[in-house]
Parts: sequence; structure tokens; C-alpha cells
Amino acid sequence: MRQFYSFDLLALIFSLGCLPLMWLSALPSDKQWYITAGMLVIIVLIVPLKYRNYLIVIAVFTLSYLWSTAYSKQYLANIVPYIDKTVLVKAKVMSVNTHEQFIPSSPYYIKFAIYEIDNHSLDSQIPISVYWDKSDNPMAGQIWQLKLKTKAVHSYLNQGGFDSQRYAIANRSLLTAKVVKANLLSDKCNFKQAVVNHTLQYINLFFYRDILLALAFGDRSQLKEDNRQIMLQTGVAHLMAISGMHILLVFMISSSLAKIILFIVPQRFIYYGIPIGLGWLCAFFYAWLTGLNPPALRAILALSVWIYLRFRNYQISSWQKINRIIAILLLFDPLMILSESFWLSCYAVVSLLFLFEWLPLPKYMRQRKRWYPVRLLHLQFGLILLLLPLQLLVFHGISLVSLFTNLLAIPMISALTFPAILFALLFSLINCFDMALGCWFVAEQSLEWLFYCLNQFNFGWLNISNDGYLLSAIGWLVIVVLRTECWRRFFGTLLVILIILITPFYKQQDYLWRLDILDVGHGLAVVMHNGKSAILYDTGAKWEKSSAAQRVIIPFLQWHNLEVQGIIISHQHNDHIGGLAKLQQLYPKAWLLSSSTNLNNTYHCIAGNSITWNNLTLQVLWPDKLVDYAQNHDSCVIQVSDGNFKILLTGDLERHQEYQLISKYQQKLASTFLQIPHHGSATSSSYAFLNSVAPDFSFASTSRYNPWKLPSHKVIARYHELHLPYHVTAKSGQISLFFNKQFWTLKTMRTEINPRWYHDWFGSLPIYE
Repeated sequence: MRQFYSFDLLALIFSLGCLPLMWLSALPSDKQWYITAGMLVIIVLIVPLKYRNYLIVIAVFTLSYLWSTAYSKQYLANIVPYIDKTVLVKAKVMSVNTHEQFIPSSPYYIKFAIYEIDNHSLDSQIPISVYWDKSDNPMAGQIWQLKLKTKAVHSYLNQGGFDSQRYAIANRSLLTAKVVKANLLSDKCNFKQAVVNHTLQYINLFFYRDILLALAFGDRSQLKEDNRQIMLQTGVAHLMAISGMHILLVFMISSSLAKIILFIVPQRFIYYGIPIGLGWLCAFFYAWLTGLNPPALRAILALSVWIYLRFRNYQISSWQKINRIIAILLLFDPLMILSESFWLSCYAVVSLLFLFEWLPLPKYMRQRKRWYPVRLLHLQFGLILLLLPLQLLVFHGISLVSLFTNLLAIPMISALTFPAILFALLFSLINCFDMALGCWFVAEQSLEWLFYCLNQFNFGWLNISNDGYLLSAIGWLVIVVLRTECWRRFFGTLLVILIILITPFYKQQDYLWRLDILDVGHGLAVVMHNGKSAILYDTGAKWEKSSAAQRVIIPFLQWHNLEVQGIIISHQHNDHIGGLAKLQQLYPKAWLLSSSTNLNNTYHCIAGNSITWNNLTLQVLWPDKLVDYAQNHDSCVIQVSDGNFKILLTGDLERHQEYQLISKYQQKLASTFLQIPHHGSATSSSYAFLNSVAPDFSFASTSRYNPWKLPSHKVIARYHELHLPYHVTAKSGQISLFFNKQFWTLKTMRTEINPRWYHDWFGSLPIYE
């Protein structure tokens, strides 16, 4: 009975009460919230005392649920009044500036904390990311008066892609803005920026400047894309993000130095807590210097709990410690449960505890130094197996060489690179130029050697589709089976479990084929597939450092394990052809169809031509001739038919070409679905065209806050007037159509495929101001 009331049980129940935030499709309304709270009060008052054990569990769980949902609603309510406004604010720079001051740089985002809006002081500061394209370089601690044009962060929402909307909620980065006017009120920098400025004169001398900034100050904003990809694909990216390992290393190095110093201190000044206390202070200072990001904050909290328990002589297990730490974190910030870094940190710690308790090495291997390589191999291989479920959920793939690269990188970073950076920071602060430069040089050389090795191993990344997710639990199952030896008596049960894990590979899809309109912002990307192979209609835009193909299309294809057999390009504007080169590099055997003679076409997009693919017929309706450079009026118009349903894909077709199609095809234009021409521009979607096509449903691919304000109000009014239902990717996210012999089903990412309360909140915002 006494155990039932344990603090650890209540901590676990409280954490479970926050879990619904991950899956709720909508937050409870005020009425629902008060009804739930009222029911809890009534239950507490009427339930007999003999059931108080169960009552406490129910009460803690319900209070946790009420607290987490109320906290989330209040956070959103605080942000909503400032979305899509032009405001005059006073704000303090929060993020350190690591850009080179005398070298022009491209625009970047700076984190501010607003404390006054339109001459009214705020009760609490509002964080905001400001897109900075001015010549000045704001420094942390400075006070600025800014005229801002605010908006809510918007991002793509597709299967297989990174959920930036969830990330924005979890990291308090919902509000962003563009600077209209900026005036510096106070140029006084804080101590953190002074430290950065003092060390940049050294860091800027080296090639791996981006990695040094990431390890020294937790600033990953300047990571080169090549380095980021190498680290991800070789499985060592976690070493370059400030986490518990780095905080622990700072603590160990600092406390060890304190012990050495105590050898020369008179005995009367020696206290056994000095090394631990000094180590904690140094670890906290480093965590503060790197921005107190959530992983560092969790590590500091865990370290503090460990020190407190040690001084109080409390003997509790590691499981109890992690359980209490998680509950404390969620008590102060329930939204942390949406953070992937939170789950990665907690899951990694739990995996470590599970590994060393359920599959420990023999005692002689744990104690003798000569067995250190075996211990490191046991640790790394065990973590790879146990971290598989979360690895696949977050990254949708696994590095086949991560075992070897981590065996190489972990000792290198922890024993050489990171200590060198810590001593370089110390010597930089005390103006010991030669020693500081030497330490930075050692760190640079170690990174140069490490990345040389990583480049040699950069060949083993394996993308895993969603079918393989259940099988990722095999690591946990193997360890449990080996430890309990249950295979001796429960072989049949284990065989059934294994069959369940592999069933997704043999599942029968409930559709003959499907069509997905991906959310790629301002652009177009349509995927037609039967679950195995696919044809693409347009490839989205290409940007300075990335493309829609890399961020959206390829992750979607890999998530569904699709092989691209063909690519259709409507015309050659960037928002339609931007990802072609990347996709052809990844799928070199895919045929190409376009209306341009400048492209290496397999088939020509000329009216009258057709392609048969599986059970689909792709009929070309426009243009009448090929051109050197295909523009809007040369868009390749395709009518896709399976014999029962038709889909009209129009690219950026204009009104004049719509009239020509009507004249040429008349009733043959009638289609079940229509891709709204030219993203809903007023120069298309004429009344005559819409009446000829008469679609059951239409869809437009646009971005939120697009400068052209598409889809046009006039066009939207036209669809409403003709009673033609439609969806826009800027609000709905990915739009998916599932086809069977006699019926079709429509699902959107925001409402049916992956409904979440934060997705619903983003979808409720206007498309443009």
C-alpha cells in the first residue's frame, strides 16, 4: 500500500497525463475543459476513502491532462493577437551573432524577445524570429526598436517529411516577422556575446568554422550542407549537437582539474564538495553559453539531481531518477513532449539503462582496461539496436556504417576535439593568444582528420519505408529473449510476435491507385502511384541551398517505398522544374515527358500523344507544338484516366489556352478532378473552362503568405458560385485521392491522414494577410 503512494508512481502518472498532447486532434474547448475539471471534483468528493488509492492515480492523471491542455491553449492565445500585424515593438536580442561582422552575409534569422508593443509594456516577453536583411549586425543583449510585419511560421505538411509545425510549437518559435524599420536603442552587448566576439577572431581562421561554432556555442545555423549530410548519413550528427554527453564532459574535466588544483591547496581549505561544485558551475556556464537548449537543460537538471542525491545520501535507482526528471520537465513545460530532441534524449537514457541491466558484460570485462574496446563495441552496438524505433520515426532511415563511424568519432570528439575547444575558450577569455590559437588548431586538425575518415565511410545510408517500422523493435525483443531465455518455453509465442512485426511488408493496400498533391509551397508536385512505382507531374521549386525535391518529394517517395518510373514537366518555370535534376540523379531510369526541346525528353508532350502506365491512360491535350523554353501558355496538360475517373492536370495554363481546349475537345474535357490552373491565378479558371470540366473536386498548390496572393479572391468566388468544392495545400497540407473500381476517397494531411491539434491550429490561419 505504501508503494502505491510513492513519488515515483505519481511522477509516472503525471508524465502519462501529458501524453495526449501528442495525439489529440483538437484541444478541448473551454466547456469541455471545465466539465472535465468539475467531474474530477465531484469524483473526489463522492468516492469512498477505501478507494483513495485509485482516486489519487485518476486525480493526478486528470490534473496533468488539464494542466498540459490549458498550458497549450494559453500559449496559442498569447500568440494569436500578434499574427499578421504591422507593429512597433521594443525588443531585446536573444541569439548570439556569429556572423563575420565585416563580410556581407545573406539574410538570416535573429531571435528577439519583445517586451513592448505599440508603447504598451507586456506582462511576459514574446519570443519572435526576425528575418534580418539589414546591413547592421544585431548582437545579443542589444535593445532595438523595430517596425515588424508579423506572421505565423508556416511549413510543409506531407507524409515522410519533417513536421516543422510540431517543431515550431515545441520550441516556442511560432511567431516570425520581417523588418520594415529598425533603430538601435542600446548597443550594450551581454556577456555571452562578448565571449563570442572574443573567440570569433580565432574561429574565423579555420575551415571547419561551422563545426567549431556548433560545439563551442551550440550555433548550428551556419553548418554547411555538405557537412550536415555527411554527419547524418554516417550516424554521427548527434555528436555535433550540444547534449548530455557534452555537459557531462565539461563536468568531468572541470572537477578533475579542481582535484588537481587541490593538491597544492592547504588542507584546511580543502572540502570534498569543491570539485563537484566547481564542475557543476562550469557545466552550467557552458550550457548557458550554448543557449540552454532543451537537451542541455535536461542534462543540467539530471546532473543537479544526481549531485543533490549524492550529498543527501539518497539511494534511488537510475530508473527513478530519469522518471522524476521527466516529470519535473513536463511540469514546467508540457509542450516539451512534442519535441523530438526530448524523446531522443529520454529514449537514449532509457536504452542505456535497459542495455546495462538486461544485457551486461561479464564483470571482468567491465573492470579491466584492456577490455575497453569490447565495452565500447557493446555500448555502441546495443544503442544502435535499441534506438532503431526512434531513429526510423525521426530520420526514416539508418546508417549501416554508424557502428564503425561512432567507434571512431566518439573517442575523437570526447577525448580530443571537445576538450581542445573547452581549453581554447578558456585561453581566449584570459587573452592567452598563443595557447588559445594552439587549442583551436588542435580542434581543427582533429575535425579535419575525422571528416576525412567520414568521407571514406559515406556510402551506407539505408532509407526505410513505413512498412519496416514495426520490425525496428527487434532489438528490444532480442535482448529480452536472450536475458529471460523465454525461447525455451514460449517459442510459438515468439514466432507469432515475429510474424506480427513483418506483417506490414505483406499488407494488402485498400486502393487500386492513388494520387497525391504534395504540399511544396508555391509550386507543384503531383505523385501518381500504385504502391510500388510512381509517375511525377512537376517537381516543385529549387532554392539557394535546397529544393522541394530534397525536403518533400524524395522523403515522400522513400516513406512509401516508391520507384519513380516517369517524370512529366508541365513547363520550365522554377516552381515546376526546380527538383528535376535531383530526381533524375536519384532515379536515372525514369522517362521524361515535356513540351520543351531543350530537355532530354523520352516522350514529347504534344496534343494527341498518350502513354499507358499500369491501368492508367495519360492523354496529352496541350500544347500543339514543342518550344525551346516552355512557359505558362505551353504547359503540358494531361488527362489521367483509369476508365472510371479522370483527372485533369493543367500546370500553369492561362485563360486563352483554356478557350482553345474548350474549342478543341468540348465535352471530352469533363473530368472528375481538376488541378486548378496557375495556382488559382485570376488569369485562369475561366467560367467557360470550369463549366466544361465540371469537376467533382479541385485542388490548388500554393504557399501561405505568397506575394501574389494566390489563389485569387476572384477565382475562389468563382468556384463557390459554381458550387465546385476545392482544397488548397496551404491550408490542407498534402491532399491524397484513393481510387477503387467504383468509388474514390479524398483525405488531407491536416484532417484525416495525420490530424493533430497543432496542425488544426495552423490550418485555421488565413492563407495570406
